[in-house]
Amino acid sequence: MTETWRFKDEWLMRALEGVKGADAVFVAKMRAEKKPYISHSLVDSNLFTAEQLGAAVEHTFKIKYLPLLPDNADQFGLKLIQEKMCRQHQLVPVGVSESEISLAMADPLNSQAQADVEAVTARRVIPFFSLPREVESCLEKIFSSDSVIYDLLHKVGTSDEIQLLKADLSEDVPEEVSENEELNVTTPVILLVNSIISQAYRKRSSDIHIEHGEKDSHVRIRVDGTLKNIMSIPRNLAAGPMVSRVKIMANLDVSNHMRPQDGRAKIRIGGSEIGLRVSTLPTAYGEKVVIRILDQRAAEVPFEKLGFAPEVSSVIETYLQASQGMILVTGPTGSGKTTTLYSILNKIRSEGTNLVTVEDPIEYKLTGINQVQVNEKQGLTFASVLRSVLRQDPDTIMVGEIRDRETADIAFQAAMTGHMVFSTLHTNDSVSTIVRLTDMGLDRFKISPALLAITAQRLVRKLCPDCLKRVPESEIDKNLLAALVEYGFEKTVYKGAGCKTCEGSGYAGRTSMVELLQVTPGVKDLINSGASAAEITRAALAEKALRTMTHDALWHLSMGHTDLAEISPYITLEKKSAGVESVPLPASLPASVQRPASVAVPSSGKLSVMIVDDDAIMRILLKKFIEGAGFEVVEAVDGEAALTTIASGKHPDLLVSDINMPRMNGYDLVKGVRETLAIPDMPIIMLTTETTDKSQELSFKLGADDYVVKPFSAPLVIARIKAALRRAGKLK
Repeated sequence: MTETWRFKDEWLMRALEGVKGADAVFVAKMRAEKKPYISHSLVDSNLFTAEQLGAAVEHTFKIKYLPLLPDNADQFGLKLIQEKMCRQHQLVPVGVSESEISLAMADPLNSQAQADVEAVTARRVIPFFSLPREVESCLEKIFSSDSVIYDLLHKVGTSDEIQLLKADLSEDVPEEVSENEELNVTTPVILLVNSIISQAYRKRSSDIHIEHGEKDSHVRIRVDGTLKNIMSIPRNLAAGPMVSRVKIMANLDVSNHMRPQDGRAKIRIGGSEIGLRVSTLPTAYGEKVVIRILDQRAAEVPFEKLGFAPEVSSVIETYLQASQGMILVTGPTGSGKTTTLYSILNKIRSEGTNLVTVEDPIEYKLTGINQVQVNEKQGLTFASVLRSVLRQDPDTIMVGEIRDRETADIAFQAAMTGHMVFSTLHTNDSVSTIVRLTDMGLDRFKISPALLAITAQRLVRKLCPDCLKRVPESEIDKNLLAALVEYGFEKTVYKGAGCKTCEGSGYAGRTSMVELLQVTPGVKDLINSGASAAEITRAALAEKALRTMTHDALWHLSMGHTDLAEISPYITLEKKSAGVESVPLPASLPASVQRPASVAVPSSGKLSVMIVDDDAIMRILLKKFIEGAGFEVVEAVDGEAALTTIASGKHPDLLVSDINMPRMNGYDLVKGVRETLAIPDMPIIMLTTETTDKSQELSFKLGADDYVVKPFSAPLVIARIKAALRRAGKLK
């Protein structure tokens, strides 16, 4: 027996019973032709208008008809209801109030759809009927790539004008790529990529990361060594058009998604030319892209602005006067070695000297200096290029990195034959550099006569000068105070409270911490005799030829350049007691020294909610309601206390914050969580006494997920909390 064809809007048949024009013959014909929607068939056959259908629905079901246009969609409603649910149930939010949400629905009788929406919004659903094609068209318009991009552009803000240049005059960029740039300079994807690069450049970021997850993609930028999330993007948009745009800029193979690729680009932002180094890597959810921003400003940092202590600077400047020898700058990747060497080269550059660099790659172009690019594919290795450079009558040579014995041999030979040589090496400290060179196979009798000095450096974040404040001596660890006195420094420790200038982080910029080993005659003798690293360290400390990382870190701390949280990984203090031998002890401070005192997030296994409000009575009431619903509660007296607690890694599952508070208001707290701390998935509910759309719009723009208007009822607050946790996937 053949089953009767059912329309997708079969529910509408009840409203059409006995209505002229919707006779049984016509309906049977539409079933025979397997039309998906009877509503569309009636309208297309001119038997009904959309308004007449709406009148029939209202008469039968008491549900009003709404002619739906994309402009009818409520933006806050779209934030509460995800695209997947809108498409699954064929609905569009068209209005949101404190207690209700209005929906334009293709099937306004769908009780499951209404229940799902009520669960994720904690609001009563008011259904409206709209033609299915109107709903589909509206959804396509709302969730199309261009619409999403323009919405993202609105959040990012206006970008500086960006012009794509050829990465190098020697590069052969295909003509079709250039033509494509001419034709598509105003397309939304290009505008979005330009805006991201522009924003990263304005914030003095070193890298841009485009990463993909199962549901969304995220854009993060590295500022002062720390990655910050600045944007969440639908994965289909980020992994497709955005990645393709970046690959076109870097002249990479757009069609190949299965192998890592590396490329370069050059752009002009405003009046500045910026280099981009692009790397792609296939991952489970798409190609991850990292864009290194090569800002010429980094190559022009004066030697005096590197942040070296005066005694370190004076020693290095003394060695720069030497006619021959080698200075090695060591440290891990990203510790500022290249910037230090460029600053030195700019300092000693003069009309009477021939300076040559051998680099892989050439990060920045330096005026008045001959720079050579290593290209191993073409046989231009560090060693072969260095041999050729020695025939170019150089006075000073900078070798980007000593990677093998051959390069080390040639570099040290040059340092002993009338040339000043600078280079880098990847080692943890200055003394272990000697061990690393011998492990490469370099003879000790070549190391000792050539070496003048070795530095090991790290970069740490500087405290923001606008919110810098001194820590009371009573709150400072006694071992730390003793160490400061022992090294001859003032017993002063500082911290950054967080302000608008530093976006609540307490930091602004970075500075260098340096360990310096002077290769004195005594140290040279130990190198020649095959002494161990420990023996060289003891001897160098005894004759004050070694200024340790701990020494330099404590100097930076006492001067207010940085705080203990930044330097603690690089220092060792001595804990002494009567009759007990000194034992190395990692420096530590009470939490109150590094950040304002606040309540720790509980770890009972329950979901935790942080209440942020300066009104003690309000916190008491909210705590009672929320704990009664089965959640753990954490309290913070204002935005600053909340932000510093979250920054310590104690993330609540949800944040409920008042807007008007002293020290840091709710708006700045949301901005700090979303941008500075880069936490995109912690639900945030705002408490407000204002019912204006402007207040709510600002909250959502900054990253809040919902709001509750004071005064409120306990069930409403709990419903909003549970709905937000459901949307975040933390509660079923």
